Parts: sequence; structure tokens; C-alpha cells
Amino acid sequence: IKKKTKKIKAKPLPPSIKTLSDGSTVINSLTVSNNAIGYGSHGTIVYKGKFQNRDVAVKRMLIDLYHIGEREVRSLQESDDHPNVIRYYCMEQNDKFLYLGLELCPMSLHGLIEGPRHPDFSMEISQTEMLYQMMSGLKHLHSLKIVHRDIKPQNILRLDDDQSSFHNTIHSGGTGTVGWRAPECLLNLPGGIDANGSGDDNSYSFSSSSAENIENPAELNPNRIKLSRAIDIFSMGCVFYYVLSNGQHPFGNRFVRESRIIEGNFDLSALINDTVENKNEAYDLIEQMISSDPKDRPTSSQLLIHPYFWSASKKLNFLQDVSDRLEGESRDPPSPLLQTLEGLSVEVLGDSWYHQLDKCILNDLKRFRGYDGTRIQDLLRVVRNKKNHYNDLSPYVKKTFGSLPDEYLNYFTSRFPQLLLHAYYVISLDPEIREEKRFQPYFETHREN
Repeated sequence: IKKKTKKIKAKPLPPSIKTLSDGSTVINSLTVSNNAIGYGSHGTIVYKGKFQNRDVAVKRMLIDLYHIGEREVRSLQESDDHPNVIRYYCMEQNDKFLYLGLELCPMSLHGLIEGPRHPDFSMEISQTEMLYQMMSGLKHLHSLKIVHRDIKPQNILRLDDDQSSFHNTIHSGGTGTVGWRAPECLLNLPGGIDANGSGDDNSYSFSSSSAENIENPAELNPNRIKLSRAIDIFSMGCVFYYVLSNGQHPFGNRFVRESRIIEGNFDLSALINDTVENKNEAYDLIEQMISSDPKDRPTSSQLLIHPYFWSASKKLNFLQDVSDRLEGESRDPPSPLLQTLEGLSVEVLGDSWYHQLDKCILNDLKRFRGYDGTRIQDLLRVVRNKKNHYNDLSPYVKKTFGSLPDEYLNYFTSRFPQLLLHAYYVISLDPEIREEKRFQPYFETHREN
């Protein structure tokens, strides 16, 4: 984090700079209008403009407060090669200001959730898809060794084609916005908590720095901890909850938020609502993202393979593959893998999974091989066998299960909310098993629905 900024030497006004009759300023191929659409900190203003006849957002920053070198410009150019990162078009400057030409977006996530409903900006994608796009963009930045440092609803923008994106630009110093910062940022700020404003709804006040360009924090304060990509994961976890809870924050209202962040006192109770998609997986995902210890937060790559983002078909296939894999395990005595699986059987199943199934399904099961209602392995067999022989089921049993894959999966996950996650962690935490061919597709970041 840079304590001091290096001033860019003022250059003589080039002949191509001119002022139009409507007050707009033209700098080479960039036209900056007088129509301000957002305000940020340190005198930053965002205007509507044009670049090569394309509508753009122009972020105007004071040269005295920003140092942008070749590596930072290269970082801007490299980071926008992704559908979920705002595109960078150009950079111009005069004697007072630095101008960045950025992709123009109609609305921020904050405006989409809290602003008045507008027919042109309806939720045409699912919440799960929206969050996946956000994390994909963050993974791209992190792959370039870029830490965003100011993730919040105002800094995530909606594109016209139902894409959620944010942008990587240059920040003059500091880390994040009040209420959205990780605890390690708050505990290591000199002089305590900084209460700078949070920016306007469409402020474009994104901030990030390439990790290789950040000065060594120890040179500024030997007691400070080097900030890592984990601070972005924490902030994104808060944003995820904000989306799924329709505007709430996991650490409460703005008056108590930062003290609760330091205490690790969060509340994810809004996820219990039946309107939340994949609520059990969402709870597990966000709880890890907002962990007080940055070492306990998953990376962006790890988060993208979390079952929260899986389709119903993929979840069913995974449960089937787990069941197939367990068939070769010794039951008496139980293998280490089965011991791990069945170690939490009471938490996952209760006394017996028989008690949770409808009578018609239990009657159907009795026609075939025996099942032990206290074993997770046997419940996974039921999921697998009835899925594989779905077309052979009686019409009444089919109606009870519901259609494949969504209703069928929901029949089991609604009764055993921890089944999928438990099976997932049993496999994912075993490095040898997760590398087996059948499980590799579930742990690759390339998305398959």
C-alpha cells in the first residue's frame, strides 16, 4: 500500500486538446462531456464521454494524487481481457488531470438491488449465475497478481448483456471502503479505522494494485501484515450475502459493521429463506469467504468449483460417482474412506434416513436389495439406483420424486441438507481420490453445467 505518491510531471498541452462549444473537452480520440455520472474519493469524477465514436465512462483523476507507471497501464490493458472485467480503452492527460476511458455500464449492483425497479434492468439471470460471473472476474484479476482492494456493490456493474463486471484501476492509497474491508485491513490501519466515504452508486471508484507494484508494507510500518488476495475474498463474501439477502450485510448495519467484522460476529440467517437458491451450499460458501483468518478463506479458483455453483445435473452425477466409488470399499471392517463418510452419519441423516422418505418410496425399496437406514453409503445408493432406473418406477413414485434432475435432487437435498456438502468434502479433502479420473471434472475451474 503506497503511503506516498509520485507526481507525474505535467506535460505541455498537446495541440490535439480542444474545447467544444458544448463545454466538452477533446483529448486526442477521447471526448469528455460535462455530464458527471459518479463521484469518488480524492476529487475523482466520472463523466460520460466518447472514444472513437463509442460511448464510454471517463474517470478523471487529479494527477497530483495518482502515480501511474508503465506496469500499471500494462496491468489495466491485460486485466480487461475477460467478459467479467470492465474494458479499458485509453488513458489521456493534461496538466491537471488523468483521464481513463472505460466501458460504460448502465447500472451498478447497488442500484440494481436497492434502487427503483426499472423494466430495462430486470434480473434475467439467476443469482447463482450472477455470483459466478463476479468470482470469475475476480479470479482473472488474481491470476494477474492484481488485488482489487475495494470490492463493494457500488463497484460491481451490470453490462447490457446480463454480465456482472468490475474494473481494475489505480488507487491513490488506502484499502477498501468502510463496512466492506477485511478484519486484517482494519486491524492494521494506522490510527485506527479510517472513515472515508463509500462513493456514489455509479462512482467507478474501483481500486486495485498489482502485487508486484505494492511497496513492502514493512517499510511503512513494521507491525503491519502484508495484504493478500484474501482481502478481496472477504469483501466478495459480504457482497455475495448482500445479493442473496436482497441488500443485507453479514455484519449488520453500518453503525456496528466494522466492530463486528473485527470480532468475527456475523449473521447469515437471511440465507435460511426458501427463496434463496442452494441455500445450504450458499451458507457454507460465504461462511468460508468471511472467515476472520485470511488463511482459512478459499482462493477464487477454489470457490469456483464449490458445489454452490453446480447445476442440479452435476450434483446428481457427483452423488452417483461417489456411490460408485464406495462400492469397492470394505464394509467389514470399514475402510478409512467409509469411516470418514459415516463419521457424521447422525448429523447428516438423523437416526435413520428411512424416517425422511415417503411410504411409497420405502415400499419400492423393499422390493429390491436391503438398505441400512443409518448409513450414508446406503442413502447414496438409493439416489443412484432410483436415478438410473427412473423410467422403471411406477407413476406414483415418479410423481413423488418429481422430474429429473431438479425436482428429484431436491427431494433428497431438502430432507438431507448436508448430504451433498458432506460427500463433497469427503472426496475433495482426500488428495488421492479427488485426482481420480471420475472426480477430476468436479475440481476443475472450467465450468460444466
